[in-house]
Formats: sequence, structure tokens, C-alpha cells
Amino acid sequence: MSKHEGKLQQNITLIEAIAFSVGQIIGTGIFLKPTAIFQATHSTGISLLVWLAAGVITLCTALTIAEVASYKPMIGGITSYVNEYNGKTLGFMSGWFFSILNNPGTLAANTIATATFISAVLPMNNVQIKLCAFIILWGLSLSQMFSVKGTMRFQLLGAVIQAAPIAIVVILGLLNGANANNINLSLIGDPNSPGASLGIALLGAMWVYDGWQATANLGEEMVNPKRDFPKAIFYSISFLIILFLAFNYVGFKLIPAEELLNSQNIGANISEKLFGQHGVLLMTILMVICSTFTMNAEIVQATRDVLYQARQNNLIGAKWIRHIHPKTDTPINAIIFQGILSTIVMLTGTFESISLLIIFFIWIFILFVLWDVFKLRKQKEIQRSFSTPLFPITPIIGILGGLFMLLSAVSSNPMNFVVGLIVILMGFPIYYYCHNVLYKGEKPVE
Repeated sequence: MSKHEGKLQQNITLIEAIAFSVGQIIGTGIFLKPTAIFQATHSTGISLLVWLAAGVITLCTALTIAEVASYKPMIGGITSYVNEYNGKTLGFMSGWFFSILNNPGTLAANTIATATFISAVLPMNNVQIKLCAFIILWGLSLSQMFSVKGTMRFQLLGAVIQAAPIAIVVILGLLNGANANNINLSLIGDPNSPGASLGIALLGAMWVYDGWQATANLGEEMVNPKRDFPKAIFYSISFLIILFLAFNYVGFKLIPAEELLNSQNIGANISEKLFGQHGVLLMTILMVICSTFTMNAEIVQATRDVLYQARQNNLIGAKWIRHIHPKTDTPINAIIFQGILSTIVMLTGTFESISLLIIFFIWIFILFVLWDVFKLRKQKEIQRSFSTPLFPITPIIGILGGLFMLLSAVSSNPMNFVVGLIVILMGFPIYYYCHNVLYKGEKPVE
């Protein structure tokens, strides 16, 4: 290795990986989505079952992918497994989606959302909100250029700050149950299309659990990825299933159904019930904190996706992008590249359109990796360090849940699928140019 080239260090511990997963998943969705899910079902009991079902599907999916990851942990996460076991063409499509579409769009949307939450405390106009978002994005990006270990410790602190207040709200809500509302198990929803209502509700809950797959991007940097990745996935998702169910249960017990139907933020409603008018301010601050730490984790994931694409020579400027700084052992150039993409999306305002495309393709590529576990099981010569529990039931649940997600998403807006596919296919001229002109004959960097 050149003295001018650093190396990603293998120093992320199990507790840091758990914190990373928790911090990535706990965003603002848990405060905003429960009312939308209730509005789809019109039933508090069925809403809780939807949250449980979404959690089980997520856990089954994650544990299955943990087995795939145990064969060969890599920084590219889902994309690296698609590329490794389904071919470079499909791998490029996955990498292009995550690096150019999903990650910049998600980061831009969350950055604007965070700045908007801050504006509720410190009033800002639209220009000031975008400036605030720009400062948050690049402030977090800059902090990650100095130390991966420091970033993970920051994320560990963040996971505690994110989860503890929600747990406190749950405990206080359970204790404050004198005038509690009953949990209704009758499915109301849309009488003409109850299945569609459930589909919309499940989509909403799955969106809140989304983000766990980012932990797969840490494979190369974990102290013992084959052992720790499955544990990190299991502990973090199991904890969040319990926390999210309890949070919704408290909300449904404290807030009347009529109020829930017109609510936009169940977190603010719960806090107001428990702490009065000051509770709304406290929940706003908590949402800013949750969103900030989620963004910190998203930048880590996005950077590793870009880094993997550069190692595969799938990007113009790949040699510059994949450079690891020799003093800090951090992917500074990949952080800068990802930050520029996110800034462009943020300034152009296209993140709202991108967010509508994301859910389709995340699950398309996840389904490929779920199917890979069956192919890899047949290859006796490949050794795995982790086996998916209750195989093949667990991966089948993940696959069926993923198919349901896809069908619900496509049927709700088929044009989004078409537009998203066109955007992904637009990357192939760059793929051709990189592999047949720019880096012709060069092998990918391991």
C-alpha cells in the first residue's frame, strides 16, 4: 500500500454497531407516521398489529441478509451482495440507485426536515431554512472526515439521546392512564377496500423501520463482522419493535380517536397531554435531535455506498473518490462527493420527487439478496458463520413481506416505478464509459 493511501480500520465494536442501527432507524417517522397509519385503518388495535407485522418482516429480512453478509462482509452493504451474487450489471443498477438516487434524496429530505423543525423554535424563511440545512449537512460531513471511531462514539451518544426520551414518555404515559381510551380491534378503514387500507398502513410502518440495512455497510470496519453484524441487527430491531409498539400504545391510550384522525404529530400530542404546552416544544427539540443523529448515520452509509462504487470503477473520478486519507484513515473524498450530490438535490428541491421513487427499488434489490440465501445454502464449499434462524420460514416471511410492499407501492403509483427505472437506466452510459474507456482493463479494488 502506498504511504499516501490510508485504510479503513476494523475497530467498530458490537455496541457501536447496535447504536448505529438504532440511530439510523429512529428518525422523525415514529412521531409522524402513527397518525397516518391510524387514519388508514381507523382502528388502534389493528394499527398496533400493523406495527408488529412491519417489525417482524423487517427482523426476518434483516436476519436473512445477515446470513448473506456472513459469507463475505463488505462496505457496500446491499449493493455489494447484489453485485457479488447476481452479477455486475444488476450490481451497478443497485449501486447507482443507492449512491445517486436514494442516499442524496434521503439526506436532502432529512436535512430540510431538520431545518424546518428548528424553524418552529427559531423562525426562518425558506432561504434561511435551506441555509440552515446546508450548515447541518456539511457540519456533520466535516466531523466525519476526522475519525471514524469518533463518528461512532458520537452515534452511540446519539442513540441514547434518541431512545431515552421516548422510553421516558412511554413510562410516564403508562403511569398516567386514569382516563385511558380503549384499544379498538375492529378494522374500520375504507369499507370498500380494507386491503388497500392495510397496504397503505404497512407501507407507512415499514418506512419507519427502514434504515437497518445501513449497518451492513459497516462490514469491513467491524472488529468481528461475521459475529457482530447479526447480533447488532437482532438486538437493535427487537428493541425498536418493543419501543415503537409501546409508544403507539401510549399514544392510543392517551389521545381520543377523534383527535388522532386530525393529528399530524402524535409525539407532540402525547407530550402535550403529559407536559402541557411545554410538551410541544420538548417534542420539537427531540425531533430535531433524532433527525440530526439519523442524518449522521445516513452520511456514513451514503459514503460507504459511494466508496464501494468507486472501488468497482463505476463512477467518473473513481480513483479520487476511493482515496482513504493516510492520517485519519477516513474516506474524505467520498464524503465530499456525497455531500455535493446531496447539496444539489437539496437546492433543486427534487428530494420530494425522489422520496416517492425510493421505496420501490429498495425492496427490489433487497428481494434479490433474500433469494441469494437459498442459492448460497446449496454451495456446500462456502462456509458461513451465521445461519438464519427458523430457515426457510424466516427468509420466506421477508420475501412475502417485500413482495407485498412492492405490489402495494406499484399499485398506488405505477408511474413512480417507471420514472425511477428510467433514472436508473440513465446511469448505464456512465457505466459503459467507465469500463470501456476510462478504466478499461483495470480490475476493481478489493
